[in-house]
Amino acid sequence: MKYLSSKLMTLALVFILALVLGACQEQPAEPDKITVQLSWFHTVEFAGFYVADQKGFYAEENLEVTLLPGGPETFPIAEVTAGKAQFGVSAADEIIRAQAEGQALLALSCIFQENPLVVISLAEAGIRHPEDLVGKTVGVISPALDTTWDIQFIALLNQMGIDPASLNFVANEAYHGADDLLSGRMDAASGFFSTNEPIVAIAEGYPINSIYYSDYGVAFYNNLIFAEASLVEQQPDLVQRFMRATLKGYLAAIENPEEATDFTLLYDNTLDRAFQLASMQTQIPLIDTGNAALGWMDIAVWQNAMDILLAQNILSEAVDLEKVFTNQFIEQSK
Repeated sequence: MKYLSSKLMTLALVFILALVLGACQEQPAEPDKITVQLSWFHTVEFAGFYVADQKGFYAEENLEVTLLPGGPETFPIAEVTAGKAQFGVSAADEIIRAQAEGQALLALSCIFQENPLVVISLAEAGIRHPEDLVGKTVGVISPALDTTWDIQFIALLNQMGIDPASLNFVANEAYHGADDLLSGRMDAASGFFSTNEPIVAIAEGYPINSIYYSDYGVAFYNNLIFAEASLVEQQPDLVQRFMRATLKGYLAAIENPEEATDFTLLYDNTLDRAFQLASMQTQIPLIDTGNAALGWMDIAVWQNAMDILLAQNILSEAVDLEKVFTNQFIEQSK
């Protein structure tokens, strides 16, 4: 009788323990909260992030992601190193320069595998090639020629053997289609994304010519997803989950640009849908070239960026590029 009672008590305890363990297992772990500092305002330029968020790809990885818009006064590297964001979007030269200054940052993926920068001019001006810019007034992002966009423009001129002194530089001001060209302030404008101002200009009825930097040897990563090296070393699983979901988001955005555009408008409902869709469709071949896995970075492109910085004396000595970028999270996301 005592044996039976003891056995029943044991079974009861096992049953209770099973219930407790089951209840514990049913309670999902709190999602890891992540903040991403974008380099510019909300646009389809960052569509992959929006798709990953809205389609639940981040949630599937147990992540709660906040996407912060950027702008001309926002510096993603400063935000990340200050601990205000875990991930950011920046350009290759900024990552390299940060490394040279002792800031251990690591690029994890590129958004655009092809350089999107162009020099634009009104078609009637007849400026079709870099040499046509000689003697002309050209808009730049900064007259000091020290921004990532201006550095690449000077690299384009150097690549073609054109003395920058043979051009007259003025600052771009309008940042809307062909407005600065139409005002007569300049003959051409440099540093614009082919996915932005050219589309606006054409939509407004102004035929333009575009000189693509990439056609003249200026291979450069303008939009990179990066984090501090310490985060990558200490929390590789977190980084992998974030990258897996983000890459999945970009793949879905490429496959369904209409949906990606609609998701983008959820982050800024003042955006023009027609323009955003046109921009999305234009950037697809820049994001997915078909020559490498989505987000994959080529060391030759990184070397080209560093050579540009060295040639313009922006960098005094080379840095170890193996400490600047990694493809490991792209490989593991396949």
